Amino acid sequence: MRAAVWTKGGELELVDRAAPEPGPGEVSVSVVSGGICGSDLHWFRGDFTPDAGRTPGHEIGGVVAAVGADVDGLREGDVVGIEPRVRCGACDYCALGQFQHCRTSHLIGLGSDGGLADQVLAPAYTAFVAPPGVDGELAALAEPLACSVHGFRKVDLRAGETVLVQGAGTIGLTAVQAAVAEGATVLITARYAHQREAAERLGASEVIMDDDAGNQRLAELGRDQAIDVVAEAVGGHADTIRVAVDVVRPMGRVCVLGVFAIESAGLNPLTLLSKEAVVVGANTYSWPGGTAGDSDYARALEVIAGMPEESRALITHRIPLSEINAGFATAMDKSTASIKVHIQPD
Repeated sequence: MRAAVWTKGGELELVDRAAPEPGPGEVSVSVVSGGICGSDLHWFRGDFTPDAGRTPGHEIGGVVAAVGADVDGLREGDVVGIEPRVRCGACDYCALGQFQHCRTSHLIGLGSDGGLADQVLAPAYTAFVAPPGVDGELAALAEPLACSVHGFRKVDLRAGETVLVQGAGTIGLTAVQAAVAEGATVLITARYAHQREAAERLGASEVIMDDDAGNQRLAELGRDQAIDVVAEAVGGHADTIRVAVDVVRPMGRVCVLGVFAIESAGLNPLTLLSKEAVVVGANTYSWPGGTAGDSDYARALEVIAGMPEESRALITHRIPLSEINAGFATAMDKSTASIKVHIQPD
């Protein structure tokens, strides 16, 4: 099989490898589609030094190619999505289903070889059979969506509430999906026209553009105490947590989904205190009820099954595995109007 691997220089090259043979408790999955995550781009643009020889890719959909011993509930030919967090399964956090805090946890594609390849090896517990109507390409969208599902569960989002999503990148747009699926009214901030179109297609009732008029609208929403929940999905060096606390109503909730590169969020602690607002971090996904059937990832697959074509429209570019570096360059270049770039075996 072919696999994309990091070079010491931070680029990717294709190598030939033996197809993986699953051991006990493992499955081998033929990859149909693998998404490029914003976190993957940190290595590509040189923010971090990649692990040379490692295959990236943790947004994975595919078909089970082989099943190892002691695996129940999966068989060859099953269409699956991969929930890519590997964990020990024995610690207190794992017992609670909160394996994102397991001390030995890692993501497939970071701590072990990922899905930007013809095949990927994974623990069987990470492979979720896709619902009817969800193919391998759609299943690859479940991983980023599960992050938003997890965040809204952390703040107990309820039907009929009003949500403001900050940022219309992939995570922000999946937050629209997740909130709409829970019966919320959703507003979102966006910077580009193609993000506005995508948000409206997913069910956002209002798109607030990143300009002076948009800033005035946010101030108005804050004065009107109109926002029950804010989902922060920008991260980086933005001051969005400060804005979120300013905008959310008294006793409202803020869910932080964005990955920040700063040590101070810059929010006003007096505003936080006076509003009695709740600010909650959301780290990937979990099994809140302690079982796979109650997992954030399983819920994400259900959401996709309920809006398959709207979900598929998030994939703006499909790049063959043989052109892996072009795929990463496309994902990094805002002028391409990319939302989700998928790498697919050719």
